[in-house]
Amino acid sequence: MDYDMYDAFYEDYEDGGEESYPDFFVEWDAAVRAGQSPGYYEPEELAEIIEIYFSQDELKKARQAIEHALKLYANDKDLREQIFRALTEYEQWNDVLKLYERLKIFDVWIDGHKLIALLHLGMEEAAFHFFAELKNQYADNHEDLNIAYQAMGEALIETDLFKSAVEVINEAIGIMGENIDFLWLLLNAYTLMEKKEEAVQCADKIQKMNPLDAGTWCRLGITFEELDDMDRAIDAYENARSLQPDSANLMMTLITAYEAHGNYNKALEKASEFLHMQPDNFRAYIILAQIYSDLENWDEALLHINKALDIIPGIYLLYLYKSSILQRLKETDKAKLTLQEGIEKTGDPKGHLAVELTKLNEQNPDTH
Repeated sequence: MDYDMYDAFYEDYEDGGEESYPDFFVEWDAAVRAGQSPGYYEPEELAEIIEIYFSQDELKKARQAIEHALKLYANDKDLREQIFRALTEYEQWNDVLKLYERLKIFDVWIDGHKLIALLHLGMEEAAFHFFAELKNQYADNHEDLNIAYQAMGEALIETDLFKSAVEVINEAIGIMGENIDFLWLLLNAYTLMEKKEEAVQCADKIQKMNPLDAGTWCRLGITFEELDDMDRAIDAYENARSLQPDSANLMMTLITAYEAHGNYNKALEKASEFLHMQPDNFRAYIILAQIYSDLENWDEALLHINKALDIIPGIYLLYLYKSSILQRLKETDKAKLTLQEGIEKTGDPKGHLAVELTKLNEQNPDTH
């Protein structure tokens, strides 16, 4: 049984915990379920209640919370924007349009949500007509005009209208000049269009505008990976790390980039350096185990999985990883014992350990 240890671990482990909700949400939800009026809540609490209901796909309750919020805080600009942001994030496009028409508020940020909704609903002609109105409305206010162009560019990219996005952003540059936000949008569009030369030109301009910002270099590294240019990606990550040498996330990104590029010696070098900085970071041990597995150095892979288990013994996936390595080493008995230990220590929440143990017992009935 083979695993991509690092990827599988994060797909499962990072999402594997039980959801916990703030007390004010629990109180609100109890009142709603009992058919009672929820009463008074702060704007920030209401925004979070709405977000939680959308995340649970409880659309009716989310809409009820929106209505309550608008009644309590009809003039709260920040809360309105948070409501529109939640509707957009959870793709409630018709709700966006209905609320926009109902409120009749002239606000460039909320105008952007209407643009996004129109394009997602396939109403391109209406979107461009509305955008033309916005350009006239904000013609004398370059700050708001900038926001309107960004919203249109982002919306066109989101709906895969990349050529139109490039035309819109170039139009904006012609009016307001090149700025880093427009260049990021162009870079995104060109990357998705797989136009590498144009993308690299945008990236060069961005890095010259912001050469001392680690976040910029890291974001460029991600883009270069999407362009399948690992040499440039690694250079970007190295620049990011030189600006933030103590960042654990940047170090992990750099290690995995070297591994993806097949430069295992560099990946091991960086991982060892990281462990020197943070000797109790179990993620680094998992990455090292993965690298050694890629090199089919099963003894070293086992060593590092054991170290990860010393730090976090309650994660069932690590017992699967360890068992798979032991099977590679032809240590079937030890593989079975590892699975049994995992079941005892973790409770085997998804039943994967028990399934693997049953399979091993069926394949190897003579071992104990």
